[in-house]
Amino acid sequence: MKILLVYAISAGMILLCQSCGETGGPDEPDIVPVITNAFIDPSVTYQEMIGFGGSLTWYSDRITSSPQKNQICQLLFEDLGTDIIRFKNNYYPLGYPDEKSPYTMENGSIKTLWSVTGDLYAIAKQLNPDIQILVSSWTPPSALKSNNNLREGTLKKDNGVFMYEAFGDYWNDMLDNLSFQPDYISIQNEPGWVTPDWETCEWRPTETTEFPGYDEAFDAVYNKISTRTNPPKMIGPEAENIGFSSKLGGNTFTVFSNPLKSNPYLAAYAYHTYNYNAGTLIAQTKSDLNMIRDNFGNKPCIMTEYSNFTWLNTAWFIIQNLNEANAAGYIYWLMAWHDGNDDSMIKLSSSGTYSLTPFYYVMKHFSKEIDRGYVRVNVLSPLIPMSGFIDPSGKKIVVVAVNPNDVETNYTFPVTGKTVKTIRAIQTDEVNNYKEIQPVGPDRYIILKPKSVTTVVLELN
Repeated sequence: MKILLVYAISAGMILLCQSCGETGGPDEPDIVPVITNAFIDPSVTYQEMIGFGGSLTWYSDRITSSPQKNQICQLLFEDLGTDIIRFKNNYYPLGYPDEKSPYTMENGSIKTLWSVTGDLYAIAKQLNPDIQILVSSWTPPSALKSNNNLREGTLKKDNGVFMYEAFGDYWNDMLDNLSFQPDYISIQNEPGWVTPDWETCEWRPTETTEFPGYDEAFDAVYNKISTRTNPPKMIGPEAENIGFSSKLGGNTFTVFSNPLKSNPYLAAYAYHTYNYNAGTLIAQTKSDLNMIRDNFGNKPCIMTEYSNFTWLNTAWFIIQNLNEANAAGYIYWLMAWHDGNDDSMIKLSSSGTYSLTPFYYVMKHFSKEIDRGYVRVNVLSPLIPMSGFIDPSGKKIVVVAVNPNDVETNYTFPVTGKTVKTIRAIQTDEVNNYKEIQPVGPDRYIILKPKSVTTVVLELN
């Protein structure tokens, strides 16, 4: 009996050990991903888009002189899907107004940039015929300045009267000599700001004893150019910020825009956002942007110059402008700049080499898939900043999402009243730039990685 008992116990232990080593035991439960819906309602619409783009001003001669000019231009005008380019006015003929030819300018660098602007326009139109052009001016010519200088000063007086009519003539002369027809013009970049470091001219919203009125100058230019064949549209005031100015006694954008509010010749409001710095929280910009939407929503608005945030916060700030100001366009300031500035979309060396930065890909997330004529639609996403757009055919919806958090999140994108036929996505994070990613599982959800920007493209039945 003792022998049999020991054998039985031993056999049981052997069976138990065999059972412990088997892989066919109970399966561990599958981890079910947490999926959040970003509900898209194309029946709720907001602004129609003018588009996305950048400024080509100083250092743009490094593009045309580069041995890699063709590659750089293709990246800027074609691969990026740019909708609008902002050029700087450089029409300052030596001896103006008696001499109107741009053959000799007030200085050599201005002459170079004048020629480069014409060259870049021709290349841009060849690569992207639908691209739009904005020409912004930093100052009138020296002959029309109170200090006879392109820098600082204000509009000159003649017999105690500001020279508005001569200013209008100047703009007509500029358009006569420009090698192309711009879609938009802005008569003064940042009218309340002056510096000795580059061309500037100081204005006030309406005329004072010391300063000319931006509103009167605006009308004077319109009166002169309106008789032209297909004259450019006029935007303004391109105020330097949307915050409070003690010098102006109110919000900079508001005080310059109020006199233009009922002006039938204003095609769109334009603003800059230099009241914010790199440390500003994106959430802190909401009330200022809502002011533009709520008080100046009678016409489109465009953010025409800014570049201070990190690449991730830049993407978030673009969405904030689109959603909170109803901005119809966003023009990044440093589209191409010298290679010492890491905030440039394309860094250009003096020898002609170039490199792309994350800012290039940030803008591509908006400009490549969202075109002029798209309309912003309602996207309900309580946890992640998103902005959505539908194309004129109603068959394509594009959503740009920014995940500013340290953890990934999963999203699906159901469309109210529509069936999604295909879904694709492109993502930029701290490792990869503009990389295509695949939907996951039968739910076709998209993984929004930590610290990432994602463009989601939905094709509808």
